[in-house]
Amino acid sequence: MLPPRPILLLTLLLTPGSLGQRARRPLRPPSPISTIHPKANFDTQQFAGTWLLVAVASTCRFLQEQSHRAEATLLHVAPQGKAMAVSTFRKLDGICWEVRQLYRDTGVPGRFLLPRGARGAVDVVVGETDYRGFAILYLERARQLSVKLYARLVPVSDSVLSTFEQRVQGANMTEDHIIFFPKYGFCEAADQFHLLDAFPP
Repeated sequence: MLPPRPILLLTLLLTPGSLGQRARRPLRPPSPISTIHPKANFDTQQFAGTWLLVAVASTCRFLQEQSHRAEATLLHVAPQGKAMAVSTFRKLDGICWEVRQLYRDTGVPGRFLLPRGARGAVDVVVGETDYRGFAILYLERARQLSVKLYARLVPVSDSVLSTFEQRVQGANMTEDHIIFFPKYGFCEAADQFHLLDAFPP
């Protein structure tokens, strides 16, 4: 029979979490967008059509510093099964550009993925929409979250702005993080020389 001290040492070495085992890494907190619930029963067919960008909330320093350069931005959405083909139209140096992207289906209605890009993948969640008037989208790249407000027509109602501001606060941001975009000067087309197929199928 072993004396008490070796028995105690052997018990410590064999016990999970004991001094004899390598310390476990702390669990990484979930990404911000993983806690956002998409619109219930989201329907890509109803979401299709034209959307105008009204406002963006973000803690991105670059975006805040460049907010004075914000240009009117228009989205055209076309369903591709459960995915969505999205064309973004905006001006750069006075010239209309079109950027084509594919919001890939993730198996969860209202939750999409842009898998490639210069700065990594982008997770997208349609958090709220009535399909006819407004939509609030969440986008996350490299664990940095932004909240976007889109509308079919501008300006939007005070109730829609209030809903957006509540969503921004729920994402741990304030009104100081919100950038409003121009309500005029939208592009609806671009020629073949000003087309970027950023995320081809």
